[in-house]
Amino acid sequence: MDIAINNALIPDFTKLTFYKGNVGIKNGIIAKISGRPIEASMVVDAKGSYLTPGLIDCHCHIESTHLTPTGFANAIAQFGTLHVVADCHEIANVAGIEGVNYFIDEARKSPLDIRFAIPSCVPATDFATSGGRIEPSDVETLLKNKSTVALGELMNVLGVINGEKKFLEMIELTKRAGKRVNGHAPHLSPDILKKYRERGAEDDHESYTYEELKQKIELGFFVFIREGSSEFTENEAYKVIKEYPDRVAFCTDDKSIGDILKSGHINFNVKKAIKNGIDPILALKTATYNGLNYYGLGNYSEVKVNNKAYLVIFNRNFDAKKIIINGEISSVVEPSKIEIPEKLKNSIKVAKPITLPKIDVRDVAIGVNDRSLITEKLQIVPQKGEFNLQKDILKLVVIERYGHGFKSACYIHGFGLRKGALATSLAHDCHNIVALGTDDDSIKKAIEKVIEIEGGQVVFDGENFTLMPLEIGGIVTKETPVNVAEKVEKLKKAARSLGCKLKSPFDTLSFMALEVIPHLKLTDRGLFDVDNFSYVREKDV
Repeated sequence: MDIAINNALIPDFTKLTFYKGNVGIKNGIIAKISGRPIEASMVVDAKGSYLTPGLIDCHCHIESTHLTPTGFANAIAQFGTLHVVADCHEIANVAGIEGVNYFIDEARKSPLDIRFAIPSCVPATDFATSGGRIEPSDVETLLKNKSTVALGELMNVLGVINGEKKFLEMIELTKRAGKRVNGHAPHLSPDILKKYRERGAEDDHESYTYEELKQKIELGFFVFIREGSSEFTENEAYKVIKEYPDRVAFCTDDKSIGDILKSGHINFNVKKAIKNGIDPILALKTATYNGLNYYGLGNYSEVKVNNKAYLVIFNRNFDAKKIIINGEISSVVEPSKIEIPEKLKNSIKVAKPITLPKIDVRDVAIGVNDRSLITEKLQIVPQKGEFNLQKDILKLVVIERYGHGFKSACYIHGFGLRKGALATSLAHDCHNIVALGTDDDSIKKAIEKVIEIEGGQVVFDGENFTLMPLEIGGIVTKETPVNVAEKVEKLKKAARSLGCKLKSPFDTLSFMALEVIPHLKLTDRGLFDVDNFSYVREKDV
């Protein structure tokens, strides 16, 4: 044997219990499980700790960490996540299939098992401008890649249920390839959900409550309980794991690198499940077995002879103590040396000086809720100016970044800034420049600084800038996870100094232009009513 792990508690997901055992690994495969200690060239004494399959994040956007796939892998492996299904529609919105292939190639540099969901909605709709597109022909090409396991989340729900040709073609191609079809179903009525499921969407990660999860499961969806930075699942919702133990897995969707390094990754979901009354064996089954088998990765899903040795030794609190990747003890993922494609360099095509747009719809504001992607439609009394700091009415601006010249502005409430501005080129999903602030001059300077650093995130306090350069496509960087986390914290601290009280201001800001999550968003073309799927004009709301 190459490695023996003795004195371990091993999960049995059929009997839903743990048993004491010893595991021998040879050539990257689990070769023996015995009641007696096993001899090997390397012996690890687990001392009664859990020996489990690696955890799986069933739906995430690597770009939300600001990292490349190898940087992301380096961050999450230490928490026991050894499998990922990444929907890289963010880099695809910047550079199309070239961006997707860059991420797939980059991921191969990592020993982790990183799989991909092929972006289905690039752009998410035609109501916003992106730098790249993914067409059915691209999906057909990418389905042939062994790294792909699914069609990415179908965010254009109306396009799907109305039978738009390109979506039906993508779904058919995916099903023919025997791969999964990821859904995206926030706050949909039962009738719409039913039609969406009938069209082919198989899973969903956009639920906050027990009722939402239960409804979707009963309509035939497989669900992912999500714990991100701007998104979370209510405590009570975790009881669906008891009621539907084979229909639930875990995901992060969008979790910042700072939050990952501080609170963990999928093991955070496991810990939260246990705190909310879920038996550890069920929490672990949800974090491993269910998701791995859902995506056809069953040869990783159990500590079982002939399965691949992607394993984790966890203490009783589900903190990872050792990770075994492809049969080798590992603690560090080597950083990537891959070259950056030319299309992802210098990707901000906006000339300085810029001119800010005026607010057209003067009786409506976007209402922001902390740690939620769901915004409100706020009716306000029309005012003469574009700012009212006493009532927290600020100006939100979107500047299209791919050279077409589109731009728009609206009112926004909930950020709480008393001075200065925030700006970012990481803005789901088209990644146009999104900024808000307390006066036009501050907003303009923050946006121009984003252009100057060729993409990134900026806080401007009226005199000084706090920066996070994102040199790859304006959305990710080759910097280390620790350095990125430090810069994220500096950005948060700088935003708080301006009066912002949101937990993750840039995570929230990055979703203000995403026109597929209710209820009101701002694209580069104008203020958009997600519920009615149309632009807002005066008196529309």
